[in-house]
Parts: sequence; structure tokens; C-alpha cells
Amino acid sequence: MKKLFLCVFLLCLLLPLNLLAATEAEKQAAIDAGLAYLASIQNSDGSFDGGTLDYLLSQTGSALLAFLEEKPNWGANAAAYQAVVDNGLNYIFNNANVVTIGPQAAGNPDGDGNGVGVKFYPGVYNTRDTYVTGIVLPAIASSGTPDAVVGTGPLTGWTYKQVVQNAVDYFAFGQSDAASGTYRGGWRYYANFGNSDQSTTQWPVIAGLFASKMGVSYPQFVKDELAFWTDYIQNPATGAAGYTSPTFSYGEMNETGALLLMQDFIGLPTGNPDVQAALNYINTNWQIGLGGYDGNIGHPYAMWAIYKGLESTIGLDDTTAITNLRPDPGDVDNPDHPYNWWEDYCEYLVSTQLGGGNWTGYSYWGSPLATAWYINILAATEIPDGQPVPEPATMLLVGSGLLGMGVFARRKRKK
Repeated sequence: MKKLFLCVFLLCLLLPLNLLAATEAEKQAAIDAGLAYLASIQNSDGSFDGGTLDYLLSQTGSALLAFLEEKPNWGANAAAYQAVVDNGLNYIFNNANVVTIGPQAAGNPDGDGNGVGVKFYPGVYNTRDTYVTGIVLPAIASSGTPDAVVGTGPLTGWTYKQVVQNAVDYFAFGQSDAASGTYRGGWRYYANFGNSDQSTTQWPVIAGLFASKMGVSYPQFVKDELAFWTDYIQNPATGAAGYTSPTFSYGEMNETGALLLMQDFIGLPTGNPDVQAALNYINTNWQIGLGGYDGNIGHPYAMWAIYKGLESTIGLDDTTAITNLRPDPGDVDNPDHPYNWWEDYCEYLVSTQLGGGNWTGYSYWGSPLATAWYINILAATEIPDGQPVPEPATMLLVGSGLLGMGVFARRKRKK
């Protein structure tokens, strides 16, 4: 018996660490290495890595969100990382564009009545407007400084909250209206494009949710209109979301993750049959891996979309909705948390991080975007519920009651 025990013990010592479910310490180490990598690829103008302007802006917005969501854990890097964030925000503001907006068929999108909206791409119309603005806005909204004043670019003199408000106004202005037929309620590449697609539509939604961090929200008509698109794009036979129609498959896993986010945004409860159908589709196809646009594990765009949908709908603790998981590595659970959908993601990310602190990208979503989104998954980024933020005094009272609860407390949100 002693020999058997000794053999098992030695075998465990020889097993690679990535065969064990990721611990909280391993997750934090991966996050720290990822942030260090992102800091190392920031350019002198504040952008991140390379590529065309749309990728530079998207990579910058995604990287900044990763830094800002981890701000409590910056530690000795606080000054350096704050400089990274400040430089990145300046790059974003330098590429802002003020556009004229006006009343739409469904309602008035102009939340502050100034007659303009803001997007983050030059020119009047560009096929990257909605994507880039939707990826960039959460970083500005997460800065925690609504009264900070922009000091560079076309928005010089505006407060950060004014920037967020006018970007939300731009999205409300650009939503497809009833004249678009089956495309009603969604978004596509630029304002009032004329039709919609599911991949693009998720970005105004996530931007609007993060805007609530600065007390900014969409007018009700935006949610009312989105309900038309959300209902149309879901395939009644499978529960999955399509791309431009319910039967056109073009990344059904990421589209269905986005669908869950939209369903939550318009107020559908988790028990709603359409929500359950979407959850069932994701559960059935959870282990699909890198299956082109329809992938999940290892597909950064899909994993971030699915994470957003599941976090906002069922939370990080749920063990019942998604059960078709990869085998728990070594059948050894994380002692801090049950092995569930989020832990499956985390274990994969901890075990596949490269030596430089980054992760391999996929197709259009290169290493900088993959690294930023994977950090946000590991960090248990909370998707805001769209409700106004509490008054500062309330936050102080709540915060005092939470002191000493430890890092894991932020990982146990359940809606």
C-alpha cells in the first residue's frame, strides 16, 4: 500500500500543472502576465500592436478594458499601467468623430439634446463604425472618471460622461427601423445601414450596458426595437441565432452567446423558453472547439461573446445550464470554486497561455484581441446590468461592508 501511495504521489509530481483545474493563483498569474504583454506592445501614440486603423482602435479599446477591470490588482505596476491607460484613451479620443443626428421613426435618440452623436472612426460612413465604437466605449465607461475632461482631439473639453452619452446617442440614432423589415431593431456596419447582422448588433448592446457605469442609458425605444430583431434572428428549430437570418449559419456559437446578452438586455428572464433554447444550444455544442466560425474553445471572438451572454444570464456559479463540459482535468476541482462552464474556460486559458504572456489569436481576431478578451474572462469581468450606478455615498457604505472578503468575492456574482 505504501509503495502504491508513493507511486501515485510521484506520478502527481510529474504531471504537468495544466492538467489540474486552474486555481485562483494561477488565474491571477495568467492575468498579470497578459497585462505585461499588452503593456509591451503599446505604441508611442497610445495604440496597441499593428494593423489598419480599425484594428488599432479595437485592440486599444479591448486592451484598456482589460487593464481597467484589473485596476484593483495593479500593485507595483499602478503608475506604469495608469500611464498605459491614459495614453490609450488619448489615442481613442484623437480618433473620435462628431456626427449630426436627429429623431428617428421609433423615437428621439438625442439624450442630451445637442444634435450630435460620437463614433470612433473617421469619415461620415465606414463599415467599421459600429464594431469599433462598440468595442471602444466600454473602456471609456470603465475609466471610473465621468468628470474627467478630454484634453486632445475633436472632443477636447468634453467630460468622459458626455463622450459616453453621445456615443450611446449615435447608436440609438443608427438602429435599423421598421422600414428595414425583418432587420428591424438590429445594427450593421454604420448608422442606418439599411439591414442588420447578429455579430454587429452585440456591440451597441454591450456598449450600452457598460455606459450605465457612468449613469448613461438608452431610451426605452431602443430595447423595444431590439426585441423585434432578437425574436427574428433566433432559429425556432435549434435555439441558435443566425447571422443575417435565423437559418444562415455564420458563427452560430458566438451569435447565440450574443443572443443571450440581448435577451437579458431587453428583460427576458432566464426561465423564458427562448432563453432556455439558446442555453440548450450552447450546452449541446460546448465542446465544438475550433470549428471555423462556429467554434467555441480556442475561438477568442466566440469565447468572449459566449462569456458575456452566460455571465449576464446565469452568472459564474451556475452548474446546471451548461453541463456538456470538457472532462474536469485530472478530476481535481479548484478548491475555491466548482468546476463549471467558467472554470472550463479558465482551465483552458491558463493551460494555453504562451510564454510571452499572450494567447494565440484566430482568423481576424489576432493575439492582442485574444489576449485582452481572455484576460477579461479570467478576471471574471462583470457585465453591467444596465441599471444606473449607485450614488457615491451608497457605494462607500457597500464597500465598507465588503472589505476583507478577498479576491474571490468578485468572482462569485450570480444574477
